[in-house]
Amino acid sequence: MSPQPSNAVATAFLGLDNFNDYYDPALKRARQALLERTGVFIVEGDINDIALLKKLFEVVAFTHVMHLAAQAGVRYAMENPSSYVHSNLAGLVSLLEVCKSADPQPSIVWASSSSVYGLNTRVPFSEKDRTDQPASLYAAT
Repeated sequence: MSPQPSNAVATAFLGLDNFNDYYDPALKRARQALLERTGVFIVEGDINDIALLKKLFEVVAFTHVMHLAAQAGVRYAMENPSSYVHSNLAGLVSLLEVCKSADPQPSIVWASSSSVYGLNTRVPFSEKDRTDQPASLYAAT
């Protein structure tokens, strides 16, 4: 392996997961182990834990934040709506607030779900399609 040029920038990836049991936590742990072998480090915690987020931003000068966190599952939203508000809405706000205070301020990529397009029958979906008529709480969050 050749040495890196002196102007090379070190790149590291850090993930945050609460390892809830909506999907099998053992599967998540196995994926965590695979990711860590490739240099992606996973911190166990809640996206609404402002103290944890602030600490992570103190330790790491993030240049980019890719927000993929969400409580998944359309049907489960009917049984446990507060989980969706907590994770999908409040979690986004918590992350944005910490990013806003960070120095440097990172670029943010926020992923969504095709569920936001509601009952739209047009295929393929377009980011220009309407999203103001969600068909579920999951889609709305």
